Amino acid sequence: MWVIGVKGVTAFGSNVTMAHLPASDESLLVRTYFADPSGWDSASTSAQAENADGFRAYTRLVEDRAWEGADWEALRRAGREPGRHAAVLFVIDQEVLTDPFPVLVVDLSDDARRPFRCVAAELWGVDNNLNIANMDWDEFAGSVGPHGLFEGF
Repeated sequence: MWVIGVKGVTAFGSNVTMAHLPASDESLLVRTYFADPSGWDSASTSAQAENADGFRAYTRLVEDRAWEGADWEALRRAGREPGRHAAVLFVIDQEVLTDPFPVLVVDLSDDARRPFRCVAAELWGVDNNLNIANMDWDEFAGSVGPHGLFEGF
């Protein structure tokens, strides 16, 4: 059982408090690794860049140190808190900080769906299509290549 309070979410019977993720209609792009500021800048810039056709991921950056080292399951739970939220959230962790910036994609609607990684330059397609239900999670997760990355269609 979780109790939602002013300062965060607390596990019932526990003194552990987690930060809130903001309510947003845009997908959250959450930073969980803080040791490489230039890597974060490069990865987040690439993830939010417009492609040649003018498409981009509509994301809201979350740079709260309370999420440092958080795993994707904790982020998924927090991303489902009451309030508005997109269909997915994106995680920039330690593995993302080199080109092609393999961003972790986490589904917020189904516990059975495991996350996958997507190169930052293709994040727009995942964000745009899942948030308007134009495509299904399995279309993207099922198209992950031999290197464990979704690199576009």
